[in-house]
Amino acid sequence: MPEKTAPAAKPSTPPDVAPDEKAVREVIKNKSISTFFQPMVCVTTKSIIGFEAFSRGGSAGAGVVDTGVLFHNGLSAELKLGVDELCREKSLLQYKPIYDRHKEMLFFLNVTPDALEHEGGRSEMIKHQVASLDIAPSSVVIELPLNRALSDHSEAFIKLHKGFGFKISLDNCGVDASCNQAISQVQPDFIKVNRSFFAKDECRDYSLKALEVVQEVAARSGVVVAAQGVESEDDSLRLLSSGVHMQQGYYYTKDDAEKGGDPAKVFLQKIVASYDKFKKMRRELVRHRKERFDASFKVVSTFCSKLSGLSESRFDEACKTLARNQETVIAVFVMDERGEQLTGRVFRPMEDKARQDVVSRAPGFRKGADHSVNDYVMYIDMGYERFVTHSSISDITGEPSCLITQAFYNSEGQRYIVCIELPHPG
Repeated sequence: MPEKTAPAAKPSTPPDVAPDEKAVREVIKNKSISTFFQPMVCVTTKSIIGFEAFSRGGSAGAGVVDTGVLFHNGLSAELKLGVDELCREKSLLQYKPIYDRHKEMLFFLNVTPDALEHEGGRSEMIKHQVASLDIAPSSVVIELPLNRALSDHSEAFIKLHKGFGFKISLDNCGVDASCNQAISQVQPDFIKVNRSFFAKDECRDYSLKALEVVQEVAARSGVVVAAQGVESEDDSLRLLSSGVHMQQGYYYTKDDAEKGGDPAKVFLQKIVASYDKFKKMRRELVRHRKERFDASFKVVSTFCSKLSGLSESRFDEACKTLARNQETVIAVFVMDERGEQLTGRVFRPMEDKARQDVVSRAPGFRKGADHSVNDYVMYIDMGYERFVTHSSISDITGEPSCLITQAFYNSEGQRYIVCIELPHPG
């Protein structure tokens, strides 16, 4: 198992780096490429599922060639292909011993985007390189940057290599990129989201919501969402809380200070540390959530008890009293057992009177509204003790809320259903 890791040498060119074809030719001629691996881990299964290869040019004797030079956009087509093939050759050779011992380990293989446009008759080069080492294509995940994966050249490349049995990953997907379109169009096996989705110092106000949407689209398409650029325990925990369990980054690599020892053991220690802390966080979160749900249920049950001693004619007055005295209650109304609304939907006066007038005229805010087709009535009709709707934005407060319904019998023995809108306990 590899003992070194290094910063990702992605094929990009800083604006102040000039092309140096002579230096690149020397690298190709001498095959002076160093390969470093970074693990892709699944935190919840406490396992390493594979490695991604990164390349550096040069050697200790000849000096290091800047990655901006090695992957410069201004290089000739011939050199781009030469660098691309050499990086693959070196990384596959280093992966081979891992594959022989752990055939379940995936290998994430970067492909230089600009090289795709110049492959020509060498379009099966990756297939031949993998076959020459007796590595199964299904163990190799070809990574393409999302911003290049939708081009005509990439589309043909992806179709060809899927046919050979390779897996496809969309790499370095940013929060403002067309991730969902790419998932639908490319149908990759993996999509890697970058730090703009989760890093505290880099994400936007909408990043976590955007990540949630990407996960929903990916799940419908059978695509695995992984995170790259995980640099700290906080990053890892934030991703775990968002449901992203597959992670990759410097946090899961062996620190320079950790000389010798088993790198796999180091990886595992960090995975276990993150997962144990996440379990504690989740347990505490669930405990607080249970307390909030219990408090909400108590509000509903207490109100049902009060209504049970009243006649139907006094329900309106009781609803107004509850809305006035119970700060957590957003709105309340009572229905008959068929789901027909018997009282108005009572809520506290709003500061914005124009908005209040609009809300008051909305469906479901006046007597006589038919709620019988809604889950919060149907489930009660089927015998459930109470029902809680999914979180949604309240028309009244503009905050996440839910409806909780519960059946009760009044003083005359007739069955009714109370519906109370409360801040969502989750």
